[in-house]
Amino acid sequence: MLVHTIKWISKINWGKVLIIGFLYTIIATIIHQIEAMISLKYYMMPQYFGVWSKLMMPKAGPPPTDFFITSTIITFTSGISLSLVYYYIRDMLPKDINERVLLFADLMVGLQFIFFTLPVYLLFNLPIELLVSWFISSFFILVATSYICVRIIK
Repeated sequence: MLVHTIKWISKINWGKVLIIGFLYTIIATIIHQIEAMISLKYYMMPQYFGVWSKLMMPKAGPPPTDFFITSTIITFTSGISLSLVYYYIRDMLPKDINERVLLFADLMVGLQFIFFTLPVYLLFNLPIELLVSWFISSFFILVATSYICVRIIK
């Protein structure tokens, strides 16, 4: 088991991982900004102000610069993490590029639904429309990232 762990890590091209992290950050930021503009009314509803983190909304109004800096760092880290997951499972995926993209995207979207969307629905008082909006934007981000991973990491 330890040999398998070391073997896949030794195949990582860290330059490609950083490129994917960078591209993921750009794509995710653009899609999240579009999603935020579309669903802005939910972010501005006073009954949900207590739900948002103090980093995102220390007071009513747009998020401060600290939020965007932290968000960018976390988004970049997420892109790197997704590329590492792809590295780990790529030998288990089909060889056909389209099938590989769709299967990896399906896996990531399914995990996102199970480990983010459902728990958030259960734990937080948020409008279902906002959760649907987040799921849809995440779907597009994960499909685009799957394509990028498959194309960059041969």
